[in-house]
Amino acid sequence: MHLIYTRFWTKFMRDIGLVSFDEPLKKLLTQGMVTNLVEGTEEWKAMSKSLDNGVDPDEMIAAFGADAARLFILFAAPVENELRWIETGIEGAVRFLRKVYSMVWRWHERLSDSSQREDAPSTQELSPEALALRRKTHQTIARVTNDFEHLHLNTSIAALMELFNELSDFNAQPATASAAELFVVREALESLTLMLAPFSPHIAEEMWERLGHTGGLIQKLGRGAKWPKGNAELARKAELEIPVQVNGKLRSRLLASPGVTEDELRAAAVADEKVRPFTEGREVLKIIVVPERLVNIVVR
Repeated sequence: MHLIYTRFWTKFMRDIGLVSFDEPLKKLLTQGMVTNLVEGTEEWKAMSKSLDNGVDPDEMIAAFGADAARLFILFAAPVENELRWIETGIEGAVRFLRKVYSMVWRWHERLSDSSQREDAPSTQELSPEALALRRKTHQTIARVTNDFEHLHLNTSIAALMELFNELSDFNAQPATASAAELFVVREALESLTLMLAPFSPHIAEEMWERLGHTGGLIQKLGRGAKWPKGNAELARKAELEIPVQVNGKLRSRLLASPGVTEDELRAAAVADEKVRPFTEGREVLKIIVVPERLVNIVVR
């Protein structure tokens, strides 16, 4: 209905000469409704006074905090879909934010020391685990940046959770971490904090300060602090898993480096031990290669 009103006023103002355009907007995303169970039924209906199935946002904020409530709402469903109100979801958001904050607190003394800030270490200086964390950080920056452009906010939050899990698995301790390990952890935590700010701005402000920054995160962003920038080379997977099909049926998987050529994939697929029983004694009509994605051997 609001779109009808908006279009009516636009056309009315056009007719009396106040504006020169016909439509009020070029693109519209209509968000889904927030639904809740109607008491005494199994039906999910849009929250309304008449159905008495609404939730007081002030109560949710008082119980869980604004950051957790925001995070849950944006994570629970794509923006354009119906959102089912499940209070345990907010509890999950609280747990996630608490774990991120605890991680920042555990590292903040080492990371807030400006004398510890050094240039990025070379790949050769990094352990396989540290390199994997850097890769995950830059993959997450690329994914969240792209998802924001398309308003895929729920998948952005999922990506941040995956980055935190990778960070949690990183086997380094604040007291004994090397300079290279400190750099990798700082990069991951600062990127995570910056990307979390649009969803949970209050806790992000506190974490940004704990990481040794002054002036306020939002204020810094307003004055030109940059959204984290991903490095495409670092974000590339160390190994690719290439499915190999015979006549469209999956028969094996190849591990290959990024940049592997089509000829190399053809040769590896034909020589694969799991594939040979399905091709020996049969005529290979063609080998279809989708670069870095798939090999399909067609036989008869």
